Amino acid sequence: PPRPMKESLRTLASLASVYSGLTALGRRFGNRDGAIILYGHRVSDDHEGYLAGLKPEWLDAQLAYLGKHYRFLALSELVGYLERGEKVPERSVVITFDDGFRDNYTHAFPLFKKHQVPATIFLTTGCLDSGQLPWSQRLGCLFQQTTVPSLTHSLTHNLPLPLQSPQERKSAYNTVKDPIKKMGRTERETVLTELEGLWETQAPVDRMMTWDMAREMTAAGMEMGAHTVTHPLLANLPEDEAREEMLNSKERLREELGFERPAFCFPAGSRTPQLIELAKTLGFRSVFDSNRQTRINKFPAVDSFHLSRLGLPEASAIHLEAELDGVFHCIRTLFNS
Repeated sequence: PPRPMKESLRTLASLASVYSGLTALGRRFGNRDGAIILYGHRVSDDHEGYLAGLKPEWLDAQLAYLGKHYRFLALSELVGYLERGEKVPERSVVITFDDGFRDNYTHAFPLFKKHQVPATIFLTTGCLDSGQLPWSQRLGCLFQQTTVPSLTHSLTHNLPLPLQSPQERKSAYNTVKDPIKKMGRTERETVLTELEGLWETQAPVDRMMTWDMAREMTAAGMEMGAHTVTHPLLANLPEDEAREEMLNSKERLREELGFERPAFCFPAGSRTPQLIELAKTLGFRSVFDSNRQTRINKFPAVDSFHLSRLGLPEASAIHLEAELDGVFHCIRTLFNS
């Protein structure tokens, strides 16, 4: 079904799950012997760069729900239980955010403190160094801001793509993004700079956290992980480039924040078994290897290099309640068992 219809059906199912008492039964009788890991990106009421934000009021309500019915764990605590082969506390939840957007500091950090959440932020270190957005959001901003009527470029096979409506610009963005995501850092940067010059526009450079912000969050009990230097899809890169992206991001975390063995997060989940082994070799403490079959992290079902996580819904807390304790969880558990 079209996206608006799917969202409406999802909302109706969530409401029915909560108000019928199904989620209350799920909390009472459901198996929660382990930890759920949840993740988000931006905490903002917009879709800048074609990356949807999670409204602060939604995150506030979601954390309130989780704090009432779950136990917050730091990612390092969960990894510690798994490394020691110990039972993970029941109904535990770990909160993570990717990329290091400044709204994680301005909007989410106060909520983490309010709800006593030891969240982990995975930093794209080059973006903190330069202020630039991760490349896909940077590209998205260029398409959202441009006023030119069409784009003719080698990436479009020299065929003109119309850019006169928001829908046309979003479609053109997706067309151009596909070949760019397979590029290495130098080629990708050349294309972005070329488009900026061609359209005489530039993505904002004040949307990412600074290292001082990261230090303040760390001092308050938050954890920082590595998310590469420039946010490439690592599985598309030669091994030496992938290694450089991973190792250099780890070194920047050590230099700026003192983390010796941080967790690592593959951008867009782009990974291979070889890259997971490389993360071990480089001295990272954990990585995500998410799959639909594993929703709850516990020993011995997962280890610290095969953690699984779920996205925070860009919606009200009712959606999260239905996802974790209601019909959605039951259906997925049934089909994945």
